[in-house]
Amino acid sequence: MRQVSILRQLQRRGWKRLLLAVSGGVDSVCLAHYFVQNQKDLGLDWIAFAHVHHGLRKETADRDEAFVKELARQLNVPLFIHHLDGESLKASGSVEENARKARYKAFFEIAARSNCRADAILTAHHANDQAETLLMRLRRGTSLKGLRGIQFIRNDGVYRPFLNIPRSEIEAYAVKNHLSWCEDETNADKAFERNFIRHAILPRIEAENVQAVKQLCRIAQVGSRIYEKILCQIEQEFEPQIVPPSLWPFPEEIAPYEHILALHDSAWDALSQKSEKGAAELLRIWLQTLGFEYPNTVDFKSNFANRNKSLIFEKSRHILWFCRSLQDSKAHNLYLFEKKRAPLGEWRFRLDGDVYTPPSGRSKSLKKWFEDNGVPAFVRDCFPVFSDGKQILQIYGIPPRIKETYE
Repeated sequence: MRQVSILRQLQRRGWKRLLLAVSGGVDSVCLAHYFVQNQKDLGLDWIAFAHVHHGLRKETADRDEAFVKELARQLNVPLFIHHLDGESLKASGSVEENARKARYKAFFEIAARSNCRADAILTAHHANDQAETLLMRLRRGTSLKGLRGIQFIRNDGVYRPFLNIPRSEIEAYAVKNHLSWCEDETNADKAFERNFIRHAILPRIEAENVQAVKQLCRIAQVGSRIYEKILCQIEQEFEPQIVPPSLWPFPEEIAPYEHILALHDSAWDALSQKSEKGAAELLRIWLQTLGFEYPNTVDFKSNFANRNKSLIFEKSRHILWFCRSLQDSKAHNLYLFEKKRAPLGEWRFRLDGDVYTPPSGRSKSLKKWFEDNGVPAFVRDCFPVFSDGKQILQIYGIPPRIKETYE
């Protein structure tokens, strides 16, 4: 194993407490053995194992759990076990993807526990996993982000120390150290895409080029470097144009989405003048890093209005709004007021036919006032208004037009 490289990564980030994901397979058993045997040389204060029982393979999954328990006992390492509901993983979508997401969620929950407090989560992904992942993405069709493959170190503290080591080297380590492990029988089932790539596609490529795994890993490394350079340039273009909440045309606390990004459209205009297609891809890459996963079908340049409830964007005046993680703010926005009714009127949400007279200006429909002031459509129904019938006397967060305001 490449101890110098691993030691350098640990020291660079100051990681002293590690949580190792151990399934019981040969890769994770080697990961567990290597780090326990070299704990002192790597300058580690504490190591623990995490095992996730997916509830999918019944007897063999129980066998794997028992095996990992015994491994942790022999190596004198703390063990955390998490059980998942296998039926819910099979309910909809890809079982593999559902299991992966649930597994990482469990790892993060364990790492955050007071009796764990891990600095990083380590998984045993290796070079062959990287090659398989890249082939899977190329087979489906992928973006520049996808060409990065599996990340060596993620921003959330997931670290894959074996990612540049081929499977053959890991298996040789297991034999040399007389290690035992569990075989997952589903790994031979070609009905799963990764297994099909592993057993049917990659061997054919390696028959033509024995360096295929190494070359695919190199493509992923180059993709990562290019992606980071492009992202750095995009950030220089977009980040100065982010509109802070203090300048939004509505109070931040009434927003119906947990995550909102407001971007001045001059950022888009500057990029699209060079290349509209390229600008859309660059914007999509940048948004992805912020958690806004817009599909390729969304056309930024021609239609700034997407009403998908879970992920929307729209253009209001000169602001581009990007929203995700819908929350039920409308139901409790009126909690802002101890009383909803008063002699002069009541607090409520807007209705058709509402009329508003701003502090200076003529009366107009509330809808028109929202449009004129750049209030985006996604937030209008969440605005508390104080009304006397159809006459709006006050809009929450906007200076009142009369002195006798409701208190």
